[in-house]
Amino acid sequence: MPNIRLVPRRRALTASLLLCPFLCLPASTARASDVQAAELPASVPKPAADSELTGRDIYKRVLDNRFESYIKTSTLMSGDRGGNTQDTRLRMWFQSLRREDGSPGDRNVLSKTLVKYLDPFDIRHTGYLVIHNSDRDSDQFIYLASQRRVRRVNLRGETVFGSDFSLEDILPRELEHATYKRLDDTDVHGVPCFLVEAVPTEIDDSDYSRFWVYVEKERYVPLRTRYWDSLEVEVKLLEVERAAIEQVKDVWIPMRSTMRNVLQDTFTTLVVDDIVPDPVFKRTDFELRRLESH
Repeated sequence: MPNIRLVPRRRALTASLLLCPFLCLPASTARASDVQAAELPASVPKPAADSELTGRDIYKRVLDNRFESYIKTSTLMSGDRGGNTQDTRLRMWFQSLRREDGSPGDRNVLSKTLVKYLDPFDIRHTGYLVIHNSDRDSDQFIYLASQRRVRRVNLRGETVFGSDFSLEDILPRELEHATYKRLDDTDVHGVPCFLVEAVPTEIDDSDYSRFWVYVEKERYVPLRTRYWDSLEVEVKLLEVERAAIEQVKDVWIPMRSTMRNVLQDTFTTLVVDDIVPDPVFKRTDFELRRLESH
């Protein structure tokens, strides 16, 4: 196992509804001024043009493109230039706990994520529980099947077994845990993209000093992400196969992506094998004891 440091969606208003009172008037009384009065009230915001979007706006749309809850099973296939390979399978349970207005839920909790290894056999059932908070560090726990016990830990730098992904890379992010700056628009393989620089905040306790996200303008799916460490050395590159982006209900999901370790010349391809959208969880599904029983 990798080293672990222990610590004690939506809206529609048709023009016909707006114009209805005026269409019902006799023709002689319908004046141009009446029709003008039927325009959308000034209080209804118009969608922001691309040029008006801030980095935070863009990244929020990235994070909005996900289910409020889901169960996802993935396979990570790792390799290096020597031809060595390693497959790892895991399952993730995710639940957003935000209120309808987007504010944090009870106790300022934003979301909960539970991850369990399915393969290889020697780490099967080992799992993690991460509770993302808005006002304090995340609560992080690990269940080691070999020891049959749950411990509170610091998962910073924790890698997914045998892969180039860290746990931080696969866990759903929260908007509050970084600051955002919009850089010049660009493209990825000819596809127009927004470019956003995200700098994790102290509360996120990230292993990265910053990362650049190349966001497809059409569907707000990141096609590429570049990562820098605390020494400002670029360490990783994540690329999504655009042909493998699938729509599940109204969410666009990258079903295949590859993380490359720039320094070690290794790579891992992550494939989403299955996703269950919007399952209904009970509060107890994310209790510590569930780490042992999932």
